[in-house]
Amino acid sequence: MMKTKLSLLFAALVVAGVSCNASAHGNVIPQGADSSAMPPITDGDEAEDGWVFENPYRGLDDDTKTEVIKFGESAYANNCAGCHGLHAQSGGINPDLRELNPDSFEDDEWFVERLRFGSAKGMPALGGIPEGQSEPILDQETLWAIKTYVEARRIVAIEEGEIEAD
Repeated sequence: MMKTKLSLLFAALVVAGVSCNASAHGNVIPQGADSSAMPPITDGDEAEDGWVFENPYRGLDDDTKTEVIKFGESAYANNCAGCHGLHAQSGGINPDLRELNPDSFEDDEWFVERLRFGSAKGMPALGGIPEGQSEPILDQETLWAIKTYVEARRIVAIEEGEIEAD
């Protein structure tokens, strides 16, 4: 009798654990962000709705970059961490964004395209304009601030031996 109760308890815990884990990935409702304090991005490609394809915040002075990283961390926590992990450390289900190389134009371009248009695997089009709205869910200042935060986490991950530099 005791063994049966323990087996049932174990089964219930496994089911609860699986359902919690499943709900922690995906089902992220974009939160939006007020990027008015971020440096404006004005030199984008008009044919691409003003988007730039290389991180414009990479070369900022230290104080401004620190503010961009703080904002990016908050926007990441509200919109990305549920699938890509706290502090940009993926649990293996979705891409580890810290693996994106800031020296690679292709990685920046992949980031922009994935965030603008999403993917069939469940990535929402955060930089896209939903039907019935006139603005994107997250503007490119917010998305590039998120990328700048992820790049800062990459440096930490390399220093701590969590990932290897390319």
